[in-house]
Amino acid sequence: MAGSETRKASTTTTLRLTPEERQALVAAAEAQGLGPSTFARKAALEAAGAPVVVRRRRDVLAAAMGPLLGELARVGSNINQVARHVNRGGSPAAAELATLRSEVEQLTHAVMSLREVS
Repeated sequence: MAGSETRKASTTTTLRLTPEERQALVAAAEAQGLGPSTFARKAALEAAGAPVVVRRRRDVLAAAMGPLLGELARVGSNINQVARHVNRGGSPAAAELATLRSEVEQLTHAVMSLREVS
């Protein structure tokens, strides 16, 4: 199951910080690969002697890949619809093919730009 489906945390606690304290919190969290809220939660629970379960923040590449995979699924679905139409004896409209070609090219460029992120 995905992390959000198995979470049981349902209450919120607010923490007031100065801008300098916030910067220190964010820097410490990033050093551990965590978001600031997760880092603060972990620190508070450890100080209280309570058990801590922490999910790591996704790395930059994984975070970038999520939306691209969703877009790839959408484009693949469109291609499948056109193929189904052609297999039933229809002809694809030129506009449909042009749109699909453009979407595939955009997706290719987006994937290639990930090389700069990693």
